[in-house]
Amino acid sequence: MTGPLLTVESLCVDYEQRRAGLFSSRARTLRAVDGISFELAEGETLGIVGETGCGKTSLGKAILQLVKASAGRVIWRGVDLARTDAETLTRLRSELQIVFQDPLSALNPRMPVGEIVSEPLRVHAPDISAKERQAAVAAMFERVGLRTEMTRGYPNEFSAGQCQRISIARAMITQPRLLVCDEPVSALDVSIQAQICNLLRRLQRETGISILFISHDLSVLRYMSHRVMVLYLGRLMEIGRRDELFDNPRHPYSRALIDAIPEADPNQSPLGMADALPGEIPSALDPPSGCVFRTRCPIATPECARERPPDECIAESHRVSCHHWRQARSQ
Repeated sequence: MTGPLLTVESLCVDYEQRRAGLFSSRARTLRAVDGISFELAEGETLGIVGETGCGKTSLGKAILQLVKASAGRVIWRGVDLARTDAETLTRLRSELQIVFQDPLSALNPRMPVGEIVSEPLRVHAPDISAKERQAAVAAMFERVGLRTEMTRGYPNEFSAGQCQRISIARAMITQPRLLVCDEPVSALDVSIQAQICNLLRRLQRETGISILFISHDLSVLRYMSHRVMVLYLGRLMEIGRRDELFDNPRHPYSRALIDAIPEADPNQSPLGMADALPGEIPSALDPPSGCVFRTRCPIATPECARERPPDECIAESHRVSCHHWRQARSQ
């Protein structure tokens, strides 16, 4: 197959919020994802970053068809997932897997972890024997750095890092081609974070899997990603190759996020998010007109309030949504 493995076109995700009144309730629409487009190549890791509430998780779930998109298309290997039949979608789900943020709550506490990891095989490979499933699970446990005898244990018997390895084993058991990692290391200690990141990178080298890596930690994203996408209030602010975006961010929001990364030098104090980007995130129920970032932007002008900035391609694989991106670096 030529071309991108995954294509997302103008994707929108809406949630209906109801406000109860004395005699009636009023519905309001919260747009969590607002017209996002991008492509993902085979074997590529795309990091997705932004503050809490920017739509990272909703985007990942909409791609996997775990939440319904209100507009746009998700094209997986030439198939529009939102418009395909249920049988085809069920078959394709073995190729599309997810690793959740909280490793313990993502595992069924009433099942041995070996059964948890083998469950996808019972759904997507019903013709293989129980012995073959057991062998596949044992091999996968070893592959993610766990002992085979651990398959008989229950989730509460393991550490958070071990539970995340079990979650990764469950996701990888069907040999998927896309793995959505939704904050997979944020609940772990720093040393365990490094181990899980190294495990994911090794699995990618061995299998060629593509990864959407969702995180609020830019240091982790810089280590994991080939490209990085920056979101704010459901909209794409900037997307580009990792080193280009970190070394030369074009959007003022991207620059603020990077300026807030803690420094390893103890003699140098980091700005911190409050200094790099003062102010509060506006409500997604009532976002600012024009550019949604303008209320916190240091270079905003009246034009930013009138018009939504275009999604402008400024270099190969580098796009930015800002009226004044040429000035962002000089501020």
